[in-house]
This record gives sequence, structure tokens and C-alpha cells, in this order.
Amino acid sequence: MIYRISTLLFLIFSSFLTSELRIEITEGIKDPIRIAIVPIVWNLENPPRKYLHEIISSDLESFGEFESLSPKEMLSLPKTDKELFYRDWKLLDVDYLVLGSASQGEVKGEVVVNFSLFNVTRERLMKRSISTGTTFYLNALAHVISDRIYNEINGLPGIFSTKISYINKNNSSDEKYFLRVADIDGRNDSIIFSSTEPLMSPDWSSDGRRLAYVSFEEGTSRIFIQEIYTGKRKSLKLEKGINSSPNWSPSDRYLAAVLSKGDNPDIYRYDLEKDSWKQLTNHFGIDTEPDWSPDGKKIIFTSNRSGTPQIYEMTISNGKIRRKTFEGTYNARARYTPDGRSFVFVHRRDELFHIAVQSLRTAKLQILTDTRLDESPTISPNGKVIIYATKEKEKDILAGISIDGKTRFTLPTSSGGVREPNWSPLLVSTSN
Repeated sequence: MIYRISTLLFLIFSSFLTSELRIEITEGIKDPIRIAIVPIVWNLENPPRKYLHEIISSDLESFGEFESLSPKEMLSLPKTDKELFYRDWKLLDVDYLVLGSASQGEVKGEVVVNFSLFNVTRERLMKRSISTGTTFYLNALAHVISDRIYNEINGLPGIFSTKISYINKNNSSDEKYFLRVADIDGRNDSIIFSSTEPLMSPDWSSDGRRLAYVSFEEGTSRIFIQEIYTGKRKSLKLEKGINSSPNWSPSDRYLAAVLSKGDNPDIYRYDLEKDSWKQLTNHFGIDTEPDWSPDGKKIIFTSNRSGTPQIYEMTISNGKIRRKTFEGTYNARARYTPDGRSFVFVHRRDELFHIAVQSLRTAKLQILTDTRLDESPTISPNGKVIIYATKEKEKDILAGISIDGKTRFTLPTSSGGVREPNWSPLLVSTSN
């Protein structure tokens, strides 16, 4: 199957800034998958600015699941299946092998990559695939190939073509807040919006084309929606009091948000077609931080209606609400996993704030992080990785952990503090 990368995904990133984020693995799994990406044969006139095999190898090693063999360690450099001898790779304990070639496409600047994935242990071809992109966006093309390889090996979509939004506050005298978007590997970091007043709570639409967020630029909190690739921006109907915590429904027709126009903060639903609000919760306590279930039928949120912050779930059709957390006196900022079976949240234990995951069916709770001030978890669209905000030597940074707790990493920045990460949906299809 041929995979073409839409140029629309890159329009806003034509002027790249210095990369703010970079992934640094702090703990990987003990027995990672060993993969060899043989240097892809380049059949184009001009040499690439960066070799595809280097980008793909870096992608696969990003979250500690894979270990990529360096070309210097390879016993041979086959270009085709006929030159492949499995014994060479078994001697190096390689589990999977990738061979490929790049050639000129039908139009100027287009590059077509044919690649094959082999299971070395079973001595068989797993997949042949063709991906098409441009020489200018070679990184993006490599990310798509990485996604395909990951999907074929693990049976889950790869996340190397995804992006992350976050709030960056500079440390200069002219204090500013930036809403930024970057590739998940930290490249193509761009400022979407900036303000001298606080920015908060970015959230991606499910089509990956818009961000909803909160800005205080008017002297009060207000929810805005901004198109990523055009910069077009609109504000939601402003209500008295708090307007915060926007969260897109799976259909992108609605936003759940928090309003306090009835004096107490409650969860409301905003209909983008009708430009109107509808109240969903009505309680004397504080209801906040909503998140839609993957099927759009429920909303999970934080409430102190029981006396302490806990997680509750509402069925939208009948308004029925059930408490979901009972362990501990502080549980907040819940986010559903993509399969809808669990939720990730902030859990306080021994006066420390950790990232935890809990099953919706069994209510089994597992603490994932061992740092002390963790907040704002966001989950990768394949459900494998969590990125969250934390502190390192009193500096606001982003960190991450696999949902099984086996791999850990940090995303240090070159300047300023970083908070409130939000992972984009899948932006490129990796389905068969």
C-alpha cells in the first residue's frame, strides 16, 4: 500500500524554530527489541540532508522499546532480498531487519521509498510497503515509515508522526506565555499563539486541525479555538465567571468545558454548530477538568462533592454520575485511555503527587511515577505512553513513562518552563 503525506500537515511549519523539546531516555526496558535499519539506498541525484535510516532508528529508540543496530556493527549491508543472509543477523541477535530504497517520484521533489520488513528469527518477510513524500519534508516521510514498522511489529499504530502542544513561559524580563506545537521528537517547534497574559489547557480536536485553549488576554478567562494550519482564531461565547478546561468530543461537534456562571463551577457542553452552552452537572461542589470517553457517551471529571477531589464519570444520555476513585484524598485530572478501559490521573500519596492509572472495570490502581509534583498527564493515541508535567531542580519540565511503567524519559527544554502538554491524535494513517 502507498502512503502519501499530506502537505497540509506542514504548511504552518515552513519556518522552523530551534527545537525546544528533546526526548532523553532515563530508563528503558531490560530486553528491548533489536532492529537493524540497513542504510536505505538513495537513488536520487542530490544527497539527503539527513539519512532516512538515522531518523527511523532514532524514532524507534525514542521510548525505550527498541534498540537499533548501528551500520558500523552490521556484518553486511544488503540492498535487496537476494543479498540477505539471515545468519549474519542472527549472529548479532537482531530480531527484525529493514531494507529499502528511495527513488525520484513523478514530480520534482517527490521521493518514493520502497521498504521491506523481515522477521529474522522466523526467517520470513513480514511486509513490503511504499511511502511517498518530499525531499524537503524527509523527516516526516521517515516518521511515516517508522509508524508502519512499529505497527507491523507491535500491532499498534506508531506515534512518530504525532505532535504535542504545550505551554511555554519564558524567563526574560518581558514575561510571555507561548502556546507551542512540536513534532513528538521535538523538531519543527512552532509558536501557535503568544500573550503577556497566561495561556492554559490546550486540547487537540480529533481531526488534528484545531486547538482549543484558555487565554486571559482580555483580563478574564476565555476559551478560544485556533486552526493550526491557517492561524484562524475564534472565541467561544463568553459567560460570566470562569471559562476554562476545554475538551473536544470525539465527533468534534462539542466541547466540554467548565463555567461558573451559576456561581459554582460546573461542566457544560458547547455546541459548535448552534453556538450555545448546555449545563451537564449541577452541584454545590466544584466540578472541573472534563474528558470525553472515546465513544463520546460519557465524560470523566474531577469534583470535590464528596469533600476531597475525586474522579467521577457521567453518562451523558441520562445524567447519571458515579464516583470512580476511593483510594486517597486527592485524585484529579483524569484522562481516558484510547481503548476506554482505564483512565490516567494525578494521585496524591504521602503528600506527593504521582501519575497513576486505574481500570474502569476492576478499579485497580497503579502508581506509575516516583517523582513528587507530577501533573497534567496526556496519553499517546495508541495508549502506550504518557507525557506529564513535573519539576526538575525547581524547573517546570515535561517527562514521560510507558503505561506499563517499564520505560521512562524526560523532555528537557532549551529555555523557560514547560507545562500542560497535550498529545495530538494520529495524523497519518498506519492501517493496512
